[in-house]
Amino acid sequence: MSGSTIKAEATLSKRVALFFLSPVFPWFAGLVATLIVATSIDLAGDINESTQGPGLTFDEVFNIEVGVYLARSFSEAGVSSFHPDTLQEIYENPAYNPDHPPLGRIAMGATHEALNHYFPSEGDRPFVVSYARIASAIEFGLLVFLIAVYSRRWYGPLASCAAAISLICMPRLFGHAHLASLETCTALTYTAFVLTIADRWWWSDRIRIGKTIYPGVLLGLVFLTKIHAILLLPVILVWGLWNWGFRVLVPIFFLLTTAFAVFFLGWPWLWSDPVQHLIEFFSRATERSSLNCFYFFEKFADRDVPWHYPFVMFAVTMPLGFLVAGLIGMINRTGDENSRRALADRRTQLIFGAWLMPLAVFAIPGVTVYDGVRLFLMSFPLFAIFVGLGAMRIFESTQRRNGEFVSALLVVASLTGPIYNIITLHPCQLSYYSEAVAGLWKADELGFEITYWGDSVSPDFLTRGLRELPEGATLEIAPVLHPLQLEFMRQHSGLRRRPDLVLKAYDDQRDDLSPYVLVIRRKADPWDSLSPPPPGTKRLAVEEKQGVILTELLQLPDRRGQESPGD
Repeated sequence: MSGSTIKAEATLSKRVALFFLSPVFPWFAGLVATLIVATSIDLAGDINESTQGPGLTFDEVFNIEVGVYLARSFSEAGVSSFHPDTLQEIYENPAYNPDHPPLGRIAMGATHEALNHYFPSEGDRPFVVSYARIASAIEFGLLVFLIAVYSRRWYGPLASCAAAISLICMPRLFGHAHLASLETCTALTYTAFVLTIADRWWWSDRIRIGKTIYPGVLLGLVFLTKIHAILLLPVILVWGLWNWGFRVLVPIFFLLTTAFAVFFLGWPWLWSDPVQHLIEFFSRATERSSLNCFYFFEKFADRDVPWHYPFVMFAVTMPLGFLVAGLIGMINRTGDENSRRALADRRTQLIFGAWLMPLAVFAIPGVTVYDGVRLFLMSFPLFAIFVGLGAMRIFESTQRRNGEFVSALLVVASLTGPIYNIITLHPCQLSYYSEAVAGLWKADELGFEITYWGDSVSPDFLTRGLRELPEGATLEIAPVLHPLQLEFMRQHSGLRRRPDLVLKAYDDQRDDLSPYVLVIRRKADPWDSLSPPPPGTKRLAVEEKQGVILTELLQLPDRRGQESPGD
């Protein structure tokens, strides 16, 4: 290799490094995060520019139908939407379900209606799930942008770059960003509030009332997204008392007053009967049917899950390199002019508390916990701040001792595992387990849940499987966890392309049981008669990741000893 070639490559490498450390990078990272998700989100051939996304999860439709209803109601009402009577009429309509606040659902409805305006859906479907999923892609991009901006402002470009890249490469967070669910919106508003109040309050010896307005608005938006906003209240109180003493109580009072005003004004359903509707809302959040959770070879009711579940699940679903860097970031120095240890800094104290609180609350005996990490997903973005801090300290130390090549090699090694898993698991990143347990195949052997709520019923799997089913066949689904699950699958998944099929909930006690069974290998809700399948069963299609079967289409042997129809 000539000297000029080597010099040119060195110059290119330097320019790339300077770009990643430039003020433009947070914008670039947010845009890339949005595009990566938005181009891998399609459910049933609805978006030509997108590759396949996860299968239809069991609760997406509930969020979308409310969000689309609200978006269409506001569109039809036009300017009069701002009139209290019109708002009350919209929110008091039986079509509206107040089991969650409206903000996250309105975001889904708005993106759906925007796309549907330019690319009208075919057939008689009330909405297109893939269109609503774009809201989560945008929220994910905004989340990456915020983490990059504040990390850069506080700790410098290297910490910002590491934090943003680690956030994009967290497979579980990345996977949830593909779903039309409230989790990504909750993580965004939760993180935005924490970063904003930390930035505005940390340097002041006395908190002025004016500094409570903007954070209070953001806290109100968290409440308008999901009930998880309550987790922030004790964190703010303890953090404020620790750093400012009792004089912080007045600013916190104004903060909460602003937040409640935003929450109340932003949810017109509360206006007609605030007290009764608040009671109804909180009772809906606590009085719900029990879900099962599989953990270390045991099936638990959601209120009986062992206390260590959230801590263990966070540890084994966070990429190992990020976990190590984050822990180092918590105990090492922040890199500011005072070079104080991270948890001695007011900003990282708040971030640490807001990261830890969801894990601690869901560790309390009797508190419901289920579905992997979804209930404490808002802890993941905040942990990226510490990953950025730790990565900065590791990189600087390695570069000083071993040179740039070894430092660059370390960076590549830390990203190889997460990126490899995101690619190889797609579209089932919610089945990810880290190097700490040797990945999904070993997590299966160690007794962890291997799949989420139907995401492994991917478009590609259905395309392959449906080719094997004869005309007019009955397809059994196992498990069915909600009475509307079958109808949702028929309308919104690839099954809508086979209207001739009859869908039924699998029940091995039925005499008219069909031989064709779609089995979602969710360990929390198994059928003993299918685990393992009876002798003579044929596997027609399978969704397998890292050697573990997540979903399969089976043809059971005929109970009468004859061959099944279609042979």
